[in-house]
Amino acid sequence: MKPGIDYIGISTPFYCNDGQGRFLLHKRNKNCRDEHGRWDPGSGQLDFGCTPEENVLREVMEEYGCNGEIQERLPAHSIFREQNGVKTHWLAVPFFVMVNPKEA
Repeated sequence: MKPGIDYIGISTPFYCNDGQGRFLLHKRNKNCRDEHGRWDPGSGQLDFGCTPEENVLREVMEEYGCNGEIQERLPAHSIFREQNGVKTHWLAVPFFVMVNPKEA
């Protein structure tokens, strides 16, 4: 069974910033699940046994190689998409996370 397809997936998207209005994005490559070539703030599937807060900080480390500090948790919302004829449904629990741009 696949998350987001066979059942609702849960993700923890994050918006990394330096605390001075500058945000960090990355371009999605062919190894990403979907939306290849698009600019993205970052996100990851919620792992079993992790809180959303633990998950988002682990994902920041995995994707940007640095520690982050959670500034704010935003309201959860559903994301409905279709890619190559396959409909997906994810519940996103987003965060603003401050990072040091010299470490990212």
